[in-house]
Amino acid sequence: MRQGDVVRRQDTKHRSSTRFLAEGLEGLAVALGVLVTWPVSKRWLDNWGSLPEEQRRSWPGDGLVLPEHTTSTRAVTIDAPASVVWRWLVQFGLGRGGFYSYELLERLVGIPVRNVESIVREHQHLAVGDEVLLHPKAPGIPVASLESERHICFGVADDSRRPTEKPDPARSWSMYVEPRSENSSRLLLRSCIEPLRDRRFSKRLAASIEAPIDFVMEQRMLRTIKRLAEYGHGPTGAPAS
Repeated sequence: MRQGDVVRRQDTKHRSSTRFLAEGLEGLAVALGVLVTWPVSKRWLDNWGSLPEEQRRSWPGDGLVLPEHTTSTRAVTIDAPASVVWRWLVQFGLGRGGFYSYELLERLVGIPVRNVESIVREHQHLAVGDEVLLHPKAPGIPVASLESERHICFGVADDSRRPTEKPDPARSWSMYVEPRSENSSRLLLRSCIEPLRDRRFSKRLAASIEAPIDFVMEQRMLRTIKRLAEYGHGPTGAPAS
């Protein structure tokens, strides 16, 4: 099979019960530690793993929000071609490949996700305008920009939006894969969010909790995709932790 071909499997593979439990316990510990230390650790964890030039660079998803926004850019180096990493990204979503994060934590908050450990052929197609579910009771997030084997940007392109029209801040969330060499790439998750205009305590509290939780789930997502993409492609052929 050529490297660019989609892997075909008769049975979709999922996480073992051992990995499900071990990662779930890890997630609980990481979440507790991050929530307690966030006022101090935020400055490092907001851009966990990313390089200064990646943080400063203008990315396609940045234009989906107003210029006045905050960003977080998290990244990991993967010893696998961008084409291989892309297969895992394009099947992201509830009812698709899952979120590649702490499955136990997601289920505890009512998200019946089941993360895959294999490439699923029917989920290898995504286009601008498609909506990807994050929660069974919430609207899907629309794909605003997509370039095969390079990026998927979720958000809404609406330049006519005025700050007073929406109390909740607009946000874009994007996945980028950048080739480094024939067998190496960078995977980045970038979030851009407009300032919170609703000054109610409940909204401010929710926003303060959302930021550290985003880090907890995103760092596991990056590490999981690294493990899955490198399996069989790295120098040892063994899954990464």
